[in-house]
Amino acid sequence: MARLDRAASAAEMHDRNGFILGINETLRSLKSDVSDGDWQDVVLPTARVHPLAGHVTECPLTRHSLTRPRGYPGDAGLLDLIYRHADAQPVVAASSDTGRDVYGFTNDTSVCEAVRQRRKLLAERIDRIAAARPGAEMLAVACGHLREAEISVAMRGGRIGRFIATDQDLDSLRVVEGYREHVSPAIEARKLSVRDFISGRHDLGTFDFVYAAGLYDYLDDRIAMRLTRRLFSLLKPGGTLLVANFLTGCMEVPYMEVFMDWHLLYRTEAEIKAFASEISDVDLADVTYYQDARNCIGYMELQRI
Repeated sequence: MARLDRAASAAEMHDRNGFILGINETLRSLKSDVSDGDWQDVVLPTARVHPLAGHVTECPLTRHSLTRPRGYPGDAGLLDLIYRHADAQPVVAASSDTGRDVYGFTNDTSVCEAVRQRRKLLAERIDRIAAARPGAEMLAVACGHLREAEISVAMRGGRIGRFIATDQDLDSLRVVEGYREHVSPAIEARKLSVRDFISGRHDLGTFDFVYAAGLYDYLDDRIAMRLTRRLFSLLKPGGTLLVANFLTGCMEVPYMEVFMDWHLLYRTEAEIKAFASEISDVDLADVTYYQDARNCIGYMELQRI
């Protein structure tokens, strides 16, 4: 494809800005010009064997997403690269000059900044609820490496009574277990899946705060609604459930789909609010919706009466 050839030429001339802008604009243009079927069946396979792919896959973030070392998309290792976490720095340092240049772009996009802001938001919510409800009990669903715990004042200050962190990835849970030593002994890692929550196969009890921040992007509407109802049922009176989902219209979606093989379910405000459709109004004290500063992620908080 001529448009991909031009973007690759910029890379070969070591024109970093031209290379980066060319990729982004080229893919956005292609996605808008073709049908969904042609995007999936023609553009994606063609672009992935184009010489351009050899440049961008030197980026540690792009390569990690494409190769899925844990067998599924959007794993905790990928988020560590987005967070610029210390645990991810050896991988970045071992990358080529081109790889680090591309990483400088991919890691500075609106999507990645929104993910970093999401981490800060979660830590703030943990701290706020711990201050309002001393000894609060909390539950993180699909917790990954639980990096928000590292920046939570309440966690490090011993103001959490019980914090259950669940995930289906044992590698992630081993990282979380390590936090018991240097972040908070209140943290307990548990291996639980979405199916376990929906079927009620657990003995977790009830909580002041429950959240699932990176999970709903991969759930179809029916499962998302059922899970929301189940998680809401785990709240104590006055407790809060927070769920989040990436919004439609993110500019970096074409790059994510083509070179990262990272496909999310993007939703509108109305579609996110519909997650609560199976919850009776008589149990809801309040419903709050808001978006991050980049308009990339939508958040919904449900408070129980």
